[in-house]
Amino acid sequence: MNLSHMSKVISVSTEDAPSKFAQSDVREFAHELFSSSRSDVDRLINVFDHASISSRHFTEERSWYGKEHGFEERNGLFVKNAMKMSAECTRKCLENAGLRPQDIHHIIFVSSTGLSTPSIDARLFNVLKFDRHIRRTPIWGLGCAGGAAGLSRALEYTTAIPEHAVLVIAIELCGLTFRKDDYSKSNLIGTSLFSDGAAAVLVVGENHPLNRKNGITLLNSLSTIYDDSLDVMGWEVKNDGLKVIFSKDIPAIVRNSVRPNIEELAAMNGIQISDIKHYIVHPGGLKVIDAYEEALGLSGDKFRFSRKVLNEHGNMSSPTVLYVLNEFLKSDGYKPHEYGLISALGPGFSSELILFETD
Repeated sequence: MNLSHMSKVISVSTEDAPSKFAQSDVREFAHELFSSSRSDVDRLINVFDHASISSRHFTEERSWYGKEHGFEERNGLFVKNAMKMSAECTRKCLENAGLRPQDIHHIIFVSSTGLSTPSIDARLFNVLKFDRHIRRTPIWGLGCAGGAAGLSRALEYTTAIPEHAVLVIAIELCGLTFRKDDYSKSNLIGTSLFSDGAAAVLVVGENHPLNRKNGITLLNSLSTIYDDSLDVMGWEVKNDGLKVIFSKDIPAIVRNSVRPNIEELAAMNGIQISDIKHYIVHPGGLKVIDAYEEALGLSGDKFRFSRKVLNEHGNMSSPTVLYVLNEFLKSDGYKPHEYGLISALGPGFSSELILFETD
């Protein structure tokens, strides 16, 4: 057992976007939109039925998505909503832990669906009144891997400065990137999966007073980027916004690459992959979860929290894995001193893994 890193996750909170949509309503909307330009829409639209999603949340009402919007308008809505949702989930996260904003030493802010300079974390400083000497690390461009990567960077920081507390905030407003005149298959698949959400996680070092509270101990992390895979996932910047890049090869990459990565992280910590009892996996889609199961030879019950979040929220990109973590921590499905793994994949194409132990 490697306990050289004793950083702990103490509190997790989430914040849904205000407009809730049934998957059937989004399916109907997409069918109306795509039927005028794609003769195969009746076949392709079945992706909505096979997504294992019942509902999703977005910042805007349905009528907004049927109109044209420029980059300026989209980004203005991103800043406005990112501020509101980030502030709310931060308040809840800190209240759960009994901390004030002034008690946080470092903010790691993660997003890939909008731009802001000053960054959103700087804007939050003026709203929540963090300490004026707070350290800030805004991270942009990691997409679905961003939530797990934020936790990895928090682990590294609190290992270096074990007296400190770090707040990881991840927010994505994928709905604001929807382009109604993009009739590509990637856009249709993205429309069947993506949604909006925010999450905040408090991580404290070994010498922080809250380290004695129950949580999960982050042991080690492993970041991986795969050769020649830049076209697997990401954004293509257009005049009217961000166009989704979404390859059909993602499940195959999971089947071929995830297990060797996990085995490498396990070996770094002197354990076997069979010692890992819990999986906090970003649900990129139903096929991605199925590919994890196939690669690891595990039953669906191991991924029940990922399936639950996918069903109730869709794929919110970076905060999604933190939603899964929140569901795990709220459950009574684990015992003390069991190993678990946090895993997410994103543009690069890249993998972020974190090994943890339950209290």
